Amino acid sequence: MKIWLKRILYRLYVGYKPINSRTVRYAFPLLFFSIAALGAATIISTDASYLTLKSSVSTVQEGQQFSVDVRIYAHEPVNAVDIAIAYPKSQVEITGIDAGQSVITLWTKDPYIQNNTAYFQGGTYRKGFQGDHFIARIDGVAKKSGIAKITAENVKLLAGDGQGTEISVSDSDGKQQVQVSIANKNGEIVGDIRIIKIITDIDGDGQVTLKDVSVFMAAWREQAIIYDFNGDGKMTFRDFGIILSDSFFKK
Repeated sequence: MKIWLKRILYRLYVGYKPINSRTVRYAFPLLFFSIAALGAATIISTDASYLTLKSSVSTVQEGQQFSVDVRIYAHEPVNAVDIAIAYPKSQVEITGIDAGQSVITLWTKDPYIQNNTAYFQGGTYRKGFQGDHFIARIDGVAKKSGIAKITAENVKLLAGDGQGTEISVSDSDGKQQVQVSIANKNGEIVGDIRIIKIITDIDGDGQVTLKDVSVFMAAWREQAIIYDFNGDGKMTFRDFGIILSDSFFKK
């Protein structure tokens, strides 16, 4: 454990020691382990650089818009990037790239699309950025039903050390790829082999939460058939009951 963390814990202990309270005496060990775990998590999460792709939705219908955010986490100062993001041209049409809030302030060439790939090449005037930063947002329209895989094919980060040293990039947890399920007008996702019905985890975060329920409710006015969970061809209170049930009972 780092020295600074030990000092903080010692000061907390000294501050609580004079108080002869069962609540405090039992609370301190919990506080100790919570801070220790937080410190360990901080150390673990900052030892690698990585790119993250995150879609605004996990499921869309043909003709609907969606976006994918491109972000970089840098564990050491980065002052130049070279990124290529590939997408299935037959399923997705890219309508634009928004880099207005990007940490990149000097583009060697404005972000552009060529064939089925989006390119981002540029840097900063500063010595380099560190931590989590927004690079750009890719806006698109779903064209054809299926599972559209959007993947980072190339991610090169250069250190702000004056020598252009390349920084290693990790993809151990699959952050460099995002999948968007595109449903047809019947609410089905047609793959190469099978037809997959829409699942209630709408945002694709691995669990059904109030956020998924909110998306469902927002689509209620349009009676979006892609949220026909029971397969009766329409969006009804039965589907509402299904997503509510999943949000409460499925973990």
